[in-house]
Amino acid sequence: MNNTLHHPISYAVILADLVDEYQGDRRYMLERGHLSMEQLEQADALISDEQLQAMLTAAFETTNEATLALHYGKRLPITSHGVFGYALMSCKSLYQVLDLLMKYYRILLESAHLSLETGPQFVTLVYRNINPLLAQKNYNEELLCAGIITAVQQLLHVKELPVQLKFHYQAPAHAHTYQQILGVEPVFGHHRNEIILAKDFLATQPEFANPAMLKIYQQQCDKLLANTEKDEGLETSIRRYLVSSQDSFPKLEKMAEHFYMSPRTFRRRLADEGTSFQKITDAVKQELAENYLRNPGFSIESVTHLLGFNDISNFRRAFIRWTGISPAEFQRAQSVAGKKTPR
Repeated sequence: MNNTLHHPISYAVILADLVDEYQGDRRYMLERGHLSMEQLEQADALISDEQLQAMLTAAFETTNEATLALHYGKRLPITSHGVFGYALMSCKSLYQVLDLLMKYYRILLESAHLSLETGPQFVTLVYRNINPLLAQKNYNEELLCAGIITAVQQLLHVKELPVQLKFHYQAPAHAHTYQQILGVEPVFGHHRNEIILAKDFLATQPEFANPAMLKIYQQQCDKLLANTEKDEGLETSIRRYLVSSQDSFPKLEKMAEHFYMSPRTFRRRLADEGTSFQKITDAVKQELAENYLRNPGFSIESVTHLLGFNDISNFRRAFIRWTGISPAEFQRAQSVAGKKTPR
């Protein structure tokens, strides 16, 4: 896991208070996150994403509370997100809030990939979990949705939102609490995670809109984002993006736009790291292709479609170039290896 991403200490303080309310062991949670009681009182302290994930895991262990992620997301005030939160507060509309979210979410979210889809009447925020440390119980999905809903409620000072929630996972045992905590009754078993907002609602202006302050906050967010990407490396960021959006491999120009670079700068940055966009894309497609083909439930035709190839012959040629053997030969080898594995 990338250890360069950091969160405000307020994230840990709020989680610790929540653990206390559910009669969990605060000290155990802090120890798992390698954090001391004294550090909680340092207003300018930061914690890594790895520390936060470790504390979340410990918080569930020590409280045994299934709804903890939902409550935690609801407890995060928009100011707890640091300069990014203040930037959101200064936006002139929810449209601008979404624009900033798409540009800067990587400052605070290491394990997420967000994308935005605009239709005639609705705007859909799509969430994919990239680094699913807690994904087996859907904690990251619950935390993100609760946090976004809470942020919008606080920006507009409203309790109810015209929003739809759809989750890729089946309804958990505590599904009935979603309506109670979030004020929204979600759909479960959808093909992906979605937060759907009506377009006319997005024109609403937050109470503290301040264009002058927004420029200042954006400058600070730009610096944080640049530092994050510099520490991580552009190649790593691209690989993570491609793996998360494996059903849609963008062209170089689109990827450069995603990272707020011109195509020329994008190529130069990758050349400085000793690679190219084509090499990274090929490596990710090879990794995904091998993973798919190891699963007997995937046909070569379906893998061809999943990886964005026009036809099987093109996929076959690419796979031979990557591995030296055809997809069919790879599948047969996996089948033989599986039969030889002792039970």
